[in-house]
Amino acid sequence: MLRYKMPLKILIQLIPWLLVLLLALVIILPACSSKPDTVKRVNEYRNALSGTDGNLLPGGNPLEKEAIGKFTEFLQRIGDKKFIEENTARVYASDAYLNDTIVTHHGPDEIKAYFLETSETMDTYEVTIEDIASSGAEHYVRWTMVFSAPRLNGGKPVHSLGMSHVRFNPEGQVTMHQDFWDSGTNIYGQIPVLGGAIESIRRRFEK
Repeated sequence: MLRYKMPLKILIQLIPWLLVLLLALVIILPACSSKPDTVKRVNEYRNALSGTDGNLLPGGNPLEKEAIGKFTEFLQRIGDKKFIEENTARVYASDAYLNDTIVTHHGPDEIKAYFLETSETMDTYEVTIEDIASSGAEHYVRWTMVFSAPRLNGGKPVHSLGMSHVRFNPEGQVTMHQDFWDSGTNIYGQIPVLGGAIESIRRRFEK
């Protein structure tokens, strides 16, 4: 009986590909077994709206301009750990709700910890405020974000467009902060292997 023995040189060359395949399975299989609960996420947003209805800074209030200014400055300085440490509780109310399409957090302590952890993962971070629109107590901040992180896009800058829906309490602090942006492309899509799979799916829809 003949037995085929794979040359050691070829086996060594295959090792990186086998590792990539293993990594893909580790990432993709758990994703296939659990799906995002979209109803839950929409209801969380609606509950955050209804939960702040009775405690809003009225549109046109003298504090409105200052409150928007503090919030937009906060957005632009998320990469500054010292600023986050010193200003999160000043910008966000004690019962604040934050959802950035990736995670949900409540209160300034959770929000501060999250943004500090986020800043640790980034090498560079820049947000440009493109426009601000208000309708009564509802405020919509449109922005462009450029950031780089060693584990995303090979460390090269990632560019993203987004908008934040914000509400303030009568003291001018953020009580509700809901982001709208493409985290699928700009975070998950920049992860090795997983990003390629997401891009392949996206291209199928374009055909």
